[in-house]
Amino acid sequence: MQDPSTVEQQDGACVALEARRFDSVNELECGRSPTGVETCKWSLSFAVRDDASSSFAWSYSDVGESGMIECHGATITSLTQRQITGTFDAVAQKLVWEGQTYAPAN
Repeated sequence: MQDPSTVEQQDGACVALEARRFDSVNELECGRSPTGVETCKWSLSFAVRDDASSSFAWSYSDVGESGMIECHGATITSLTQRQITGTFDAVAQKLVWEGQTYAPAN
């Protein structure tokens, strides 16, 4: 488990999230099929970029989005044209991203 003090000290790169993948806790809308709306887990993964930022790849609905993020303490902010925000609770290992809760992927 990530040391919570490490998360609180983040200022730039999101070291507590790098090389990790998270899946949405709930099944969410994943697009349409001939039988109607389909649901699935959304996923979010993070990677090392540099000391100032990290990269993310987010698969949600039938869309994929990627870019760079910064972490300041437990607050996550994207460096993309459409600003995305989130928080990470290192003790509970829960990530909230654009209003949805994610947990570490198995």
